[in-house]
Amino acid sequence: MAQLDFSLTDKVVLVTGAGRGIGKAIAYACAHAGADLALGSRTVSEIEQIAEEIRQTGRRAEAWQLDVVEVKSINRFVEQTIEAFGRINVVVNNAGYNKVQPALEFTEEEFDYIVDVNYKGTFFMSQAVAKRMIERGGQGSIINISSQVGVVGGPLRAPYSGAKGAVCQLTKSLAAEWATHGITVNAVGPTVTRTPLSDQAMQNPEFRKMTLEKILMGRLAEPEEIAAAVIYLASDAARMVTGQTLLVDGGWTAV
Repeated sequence: MAQLDFSLTDKVVLVTGAGRGIGKAIAYACAHAGADLALGSRTVSEIEQIAEEIRQTGRRAEAWQLDVVEVKSINRFVEQTIEAFGRINVVVNNAGYNKVQPALEFTEEEFDYIVDVNYKGTFFMSQAVAKRMIERGGQGSIINISSQVGVVGGPLRAPYSGAKGAVCQLTKSLAAEWATHGITVNAVGPTVTRTPLSDQAMQNPEFRKMTLEKILMGRLAEPEEIAAAVIYLASDAARMVTGQTLLVDGGWTAV
């Protein structure tokens, strides 16, 4: 009987938005699972500290500036990763942005930025990495961080919910298109997770009440719990899983 391998030994994993919160937890978890890391963030000082801590564990890590709303920045980051590591086995499209407020109050600029970070950046990073994977003969994993509100919708987060819903559909479309190349494309849909961004959102009394009522487990998720789902989808144990959104939502969408 074939053994299932849940490790990421010697895989090269690219993580966007790796400087804090879920992205930071994913970076550490991937290193612990045996991966080498290419870390991207707009704030290089944050990810350089994470990279140095990963290096001290014996894994390789590089940190470069990345702004996922700029396609030139995405392409440059991918080129840097290829030059440094020679390949990319896994990309985790984690970079995201949200703003909690009534739909009637969003400006065009706020809407555009939320959609660009969460959806446009995910598409063009996936495109850039898939090209490289296909050039090397195929095989690889693309993991998009969506949200439970990309599945069921979310009051006070209309642009974010729409963008994350687009990510879920993009995941299915790319999975269907790239399966012949041996590339799996999946998403992870976290519930509200304990991060600096969610801590700020939870200051809104209406949002806080709704969130704690909807999460059946009675608490926010921890970043490491989201990272665990990413490790599974990035591992060879998930080679037959593609086009799926794995919800880590504490029961939010169960009822």
